[in-house]
Amino acid sequence: MFFAMKIKNFLFHRVNPVRDALWDPMDVALFDKTIKYITDKYLVRTIEDIVLNGYEQKSKRPIATISFDDGYKDNIEYAAPILTKYNCPASFYVVTSSIDNNYPTWTYVLEYLFQHTNKLTISLQHAALPQGMRVSKWANKAERISYVKKLKPFLKKLTHVQREEILSVIEGNFDDVEVPQLMMNWDDVRQLRAAGFVIGSHSHTHPMLGTIADRSIVANELEISASKIHKALGESPLAISYPIGSYTQETIELSKKAGYKLGLAVHQKFYETSNDDIFAIPRTELYNESWLKTLSRINGSLELVKTLTKMLR
Repeated sequence: MFFAMKIKNFLFHRVNPVRDALWDPMDVALFDKTIKYITDKYLVRTIEDIVLNGYEQKSKRPIATISFDDGYKDNIEYAAPILTKYNCPASFYVVTSSIDNNYPTWTYVLEYLFQHTNKLTISLQHAALPQGMRVSKWANKAERISYVKKLKPFLKKLTHVQREEILSVIEGNFDDVEVPQLMMNWDDVRQLRAAGFVIGSHSHTHPMLGTIADRSIVANELEISASKIHKALGESPLAISYPIGSYTQETIELSKKAGYKLGLAVHQKFYETSNDDIFAIPRTELYNESWLKTLSRINGSLELVKTLTKMLR
């Protein structure tokens, strides 16, 4: 029997002892402490198991799920051993082109290029950019880094075509940078599956699906990814995790048509089974922060404070 409940659905991306100036993975020790706490306090199951098989209310512990997006190598090198240590089930949603080519997602590449290029000039005069963001040069590296911190969130607001045009200019200009190989390969993915973890899709090339006007492109992103996972594992993925949480009702319809059984967003809130669509399941991201702040995210108190603060403004 399936009871209405609130499920704490936690999302991770990277777990690594090596820190990056712009992309800061969760420290291994913090991840270990986090998983120990969650497995002590919650009954952990995969979201696929809960949605598709239901739940009998036998345990007094609340429910939690663990998931990872993208498919970084540190998922299998650092995260998986800790999950196994605590007998913690988890789902890994991979970007299949990144697994094919060992090339990170555009969000990582964008920041890495700006961090490591030696160039201080570029011709970014795209019409989609506001006048203040159309640049030709920076005075120094610090100014260049400050610029990309503003550019990245703005790019997420653009259409898929506009974003791709701007990213193409950036990659072509910063050709003095070699992007590191950070992703899992298909042997790694098969190893995760053999260890009992669930493998799902995070699209084929990690575009923001909700910003793509051409439905054939969205369909290809969903179908190619599912096909590649099926070819590698002998089973189709049950879930699609929308890149950067971007989706529309059309994305949902195309996901169903491609054979997915549930869809995962972000939304920074817990999943309420009585209210939330199973093709728009919210998740709460956990970051590389202090234990106190991590704990407040796990317990939901941080988002409560944010909500109350907005209401009082």
